Amino acid sequence: MSAPRLGASILAPRASGPVSGLLEPPGSKSLTQRWLMLAALAEGTSVIENALRADDVEALTAGLRTLGAKVHWSGPNELEVQGVAGRFPGGGRLDAREGGTPARFLMAAASLAARPCTLDGSPRLRRRPMADGEALLAALGCTSRRMGEEGLPLEITPPGGGSMASEVSIARPASSQFVSAMALMAPWLPRGLRLHCQGGSPSDAYVHLTVQCLNRLGAEATWDGGKGELRVKPSPLGAFRVRVEPDASSAAYAWALAAIVPSSRIAVRGLSPASLQPDMGVWHALQRMGAKGFEEDGAAGIAHGGPKGCVELDASGWPDGSMAVMAAAAAGGEVTLRGLGTLAGKESDRITAMHAWLDAAGVNVERGQDWIRVHGPAAHADPVRVETHRDHRIAMSAAVLGAVRGGIEVLDPGCVSKSWPDFWTVWGQLLGQPA
Repeated sequence: MSAPRLGASILAPRASGPVSGLLEPPGSKSLTQRWLMLAALAEGTSVIENALRADDVEALTAGLRTLGAKVHWSGPNELEVQGVAGRFPGGGRLDAREGGTPARFLMAAASLAARPCTLDGSPRLRRRPMADGEALLAALGCTSRRMGEEGLPLEITPPGGGSMASEVSIARPASSQFVSAMALMAPWLPRGLRLHCQGGSPSDAYVHLTVQCLNRLGAEATWDGGKGELRVKPSPLGAFRVRVEPDASSAAYAWALAAIVPSSRIAVRGLSPASLQPDMGVWHALQRMGAKGFEEDGAAGIAHGGPKGCVELDASGWPDGSMAVMAAAAAGGEVTLRGLGTLAGKESDRITAMHAWLDAAGVNVERGQDWIRVHGPAAHADPVRVETHRDHRIAMSAAVLGAVRGGIEVLDPGCVSKSWPDFWTVWGQLLGQPA
């Protein structure tokens, strides 16, 4: 199955029998961007192996180059980064494209720049929550100015004389990415950083992931989710070499496929059940729904298993992964997913978009502001067109249900380039379709 063009459509391939294999998705999007930020700020030349080469990473890479770090692809999936030792010598226009993570990480990076920066992105990104980032920048001593009615474009001026606050307190942010962004730049602050989030942080598993990256490099960082408190001691970091784990967020869709196609079995090479990537929550959730989890040579896998009636799950730690679980439930079974309050502010309004296309596909689905209930299988097999809203995870979830239901046309399937450019090719090969 050839890769589709942006703006085209594709009929999601249907499984003709059991699906099995040892899959290796691209490197984690979350981890690639965290290592990239740390490498750009470190002193010396770092190497990031198995890095994800996709839209979000390219946006962050371009922004860090504008700020003065030297970043280039030294191999198909290898980044070489010459860092700036804690202070970016440049400034200028930073285009985060469609990525929330690049935007929020570049906000933090701009506070360490020598010159003012203007952060911008796509029309959808301009509407995504950015006010918490502005509040953090102001608390650190930066000056920011909105250049329109929406969150972006945003002009950011670093504090004069390089002085930065070491203690910051904000209300519960709309996204954990703001907290992670502050954590990643904190080792280079003269007095480190103590950040208190009143009411904690949504999806704080991602903050734990950030802290793990920092500590792995020798920084002293802690996150207390109960108190909503981040502490990072000043500890400028040197160059490093790291290999990025396969992306659990992408693996989730292959696991969901194995869970719903009889006699199927898919493992993900290089991704252990012990991984701290938050979307490993999907691996556990599918087992709660009746699938069988297994581990072989460090590879986490899922094998088909029958649905276990109604299951209720707290997905607050892995809200993006919930979309793979919704697609699995739509094929048969019933699941109620709670803790989805952040989905409305993602690449699309994900909870609304998922409800719309699942309902159109004949699936019994109900929703509230922060929950959704999906009860499959679909009541009809009429053709349905899925509007992806330029959202890679909607396209992937449609591919899961399409494998067992058939008749699902995915609009703008090329949007998967945000996290897995070869998704449709790999997906077709899993389902026995010609390349």
